[in-house]
This record gives sequence, C-alpha cells and structure tokens, in this order.
Amino acid sequence: MMTRREWKRQTLGLLAGTEAPAWAAELLLCHVLGLERPALIAHDSEVLREDEEARLNGLRERRLRGEPLAYLLGHREFYGRSMEVNRSTLIPRPETEDLVNAALDAFDAASAVRFLDIGTGSGCIAVTLAAERPLWSGAAVDISEEALAVAWRNARRWAVAERLAFLKGDVTEVLPFEAESFDLIVSNPPYVTEDEYARLAPEVRDFEPRTALAAGPSGLTLASAVVGAARRLLKPGGRLFMEHGWLQGGACRSLCEAQDWEDVRTGRDLAGRDRFLSTVRKSRPETQRPRSRGPEAENRQPAGARAEGV
Repeated sequence: MMTRREWKRQTLGLLAGTEAPAWAAELLLCHVLGLERPALIAHDSEVLREDEEARLNGLRERRLRGEPLAYLLGHREFYGRSMEVNRSTLIPRPETEDLVNAALDAFDAASAVRFLDIGTGSGCIAVTLAAERPLWSGAAVDISEEALAVAWRNARRWAVAERLAFLKGDVTEVLPFEAESFDLIVSNPPYVTEDEYARLAPEVRDFEPRTALAAGPSGLTLASAVVGAARRLLKPGGRLFMEHGWLQGGACRSLCEAQDWEDVRTGRDLAGRDRFLSTVRKSRPETQRPRSRGPEAENRQPAGARAEGV
C-alpha cells in the first residue's frame, strides 16, 4: 500500500499533460480523505487504507479519460460559494460571475426584486442572487429535472430555498408565469453553434450536457426564445441580462426590437470580450399590455426530485 505522498507523486506522472496535475492530485486526496489541504500536507506520510486507495485510483482513471475535475469532486466554486454539480448540469464558469455582478448592480441593494432565471442548470445564478440580496426572491426554470434537483440542493445548502421556486419548463414554449410579473430576468442559455460544438475540447464536449451548450446552426435559437419570453414576462422598466458567446454581441442586440427595448448594451467580461446582453423593457400604453398566459408559479417539488421543476 502507498502513502499519501507516494500516491500524489505517482498521480503527477500519470496526469502529466492534463491541466494542473499537482492541484488535481491534492484535491482528489482531500476529497476522498475528508481533509483540508494543510492537514493533507502535514500528514502526507500516512499510509492509505485499501478502500481509500481504490477510490482514489478510480477517480484518477476517470480524470485520465478526460472527465472534468468538478464532476469528480461533485462541486465547483461560484461567486465564493461551493455549488454542487454533476453531469446533468453545466459546470459554472467564472465569466458568468460578470453577469451576476451586472444584475446585482442594476438595483438598489435595499429594494425587493422579483427575478426569473431561465435555464438555471445547477442554480448558481439564482442561488447567488438570492444569497447576495436577502430581499430578493424569484423562480428558476430548466428542461432537466435532474438539473433542477441539483439546483434545489444548492438553494437549500445556502439557505435561500424558501425564496426560490424551481420549475420544469421550456423557454421555447410559454412559461407558466403571469405577464409582466418580474423585475429582472437572467439567463445563461445554450449559445454554441453546431460547428463550434464539434470543435469543443473533449473534456467539455464528451462530458457536459449537450442541451446546456449547443443551440442550433447560429447558436441563437435559445437566445431568441429568452428575449421573447422576457418581452412578455418583464415589468415595464424591468431588466434582462443574458450571457452569450464572445462573437455574438451584435447578433444578440439585434434580437431586441426598438419598440420593445431600450438601453440595449453588451457587457464585457474581465478579459474584455463581449459576454452578455443588457437591456431594459420599454413601458407600453395600457391598451397594448399583454394578457396573462399562464398560472403563477408555486413553490412545489416535482415528481422524483427534491426540487421544482428549460
């Protein structure tokens, strides 16, 4: 049997050529042994038990096949909070934190905001908004019940579940909410084109859910649907923030027709690349306001998951 230090040294050699092999080896050791990094370093001469070594070797083999480290660990940090992830959810990216910052900055911190997260996945956006703003509440929708179950657990972990409703829904259809019922809509929809999807790194293409990535030949199929849903569901003066690909800024702005939207802008990420659409729903004459087309969402759990149901 091997010591912790010997297993790490062996793993460094086997994972050579992958991203940050030393960091990955330490994270796997901490995960399996239930230790923080300082304790691992201080006691790296201890011998691994047979079951610990077997579990570590299994995780290492999955990493060698290209599976993302976040799925092996079962979590990824987002906005300073650990969020559960699995292969039913997209792994949160740092760029999405820029969208969250923009949404938080758009409203007074002391105001009560009702928001909707379309295509919530792991729930990282919705949970973060609720955790950062105790007076905010809202709903989150996704087409995957498995993803919604993960989002629900993240909401419970960060003590915001009572202010969030999780519902199964498809943004290409009519979502079950009253018209003009939200102050804010946020979304990180699939926006990868079919050609781009074929060229994605195997670590992404072969493991993360295709439905959370690909969006038709142009990559705008779901983005267009989100803008359409926001047109109906936002209150006059409400804000929409929607992530998109770094080459899609102009195309996403063009989805916002002048009679419905104002202050149409493109927000940039920390690398200076176009990253999200920001726009405001125009006020309309009373006679032009839409009728309600769906029942108000209720905070209930979907069948087969500890969550509510794009």
